[in-house]
Amino acid sequence: MKPETMKPEKRERWLILIIALLALINIATVATVIYNRNRSEKEKATNNTARNQLRGISFRNSGSYFSDELGLSEEQMERFVQINPVFREQIWKINNDLIRLRQKMFAEMAAENPDIGKLDSFADSIGFMHSDLKKITYRYYLEISNICDAKQKEKLDEMFGAIFISERGMGQYGRGGQQGGRRGRQFN
Repeated sequence: MKPETMKPEKRERWLILIIALLALINIATVATVIYNRNRSEKEKATNNTARNQLRGISFRNSGSYFSDELGLSEEQMERFVQINPVFREQIWKINNDLIRLRQKMFAEMAAENPDIGKLDSFADSIGFMHSDLKKITYRYYLEISNICDAKQKEKLDEMFGAIFISERGMGQYGRGGQQGGRRGRQFN
């Protein structure tokens, strides 16, 4: 065989290799787009759930909710209006931080090689934030109970009991109560 006759065969092999390589690149690109689209949709769903939880928390800690549930007088409402915004701001910040930490923790959990040290750190941070949330909540309860009469304090005890006993926020499955039975422990 002459060298001139082998050149087209080599060219043909190179072309086949290049076409196969381009096909692999296209398949990888399509797979990446599909993977990222699904991941983005899951993140949006997580963010929407978090936003809805925060809206529920916001309503349950609003002045109108407490005024309606406790039957606060105008004088009591004036004092409540001084107490409530500080509490709302504090829990809003902690809940937003918790959401971000949970997202980071889940991303690390879902990673190909999760870093156990990071996961432990996230878990510890979430625990400390929960502790802060409970401290802020009991202080808020004490401040509100100081402006309530005996009958209002009974109702307040019912409302806050739902938080501390069941680990659910007030009214998560109904206004301040335990309606709907046990629906599973929330991953807070």
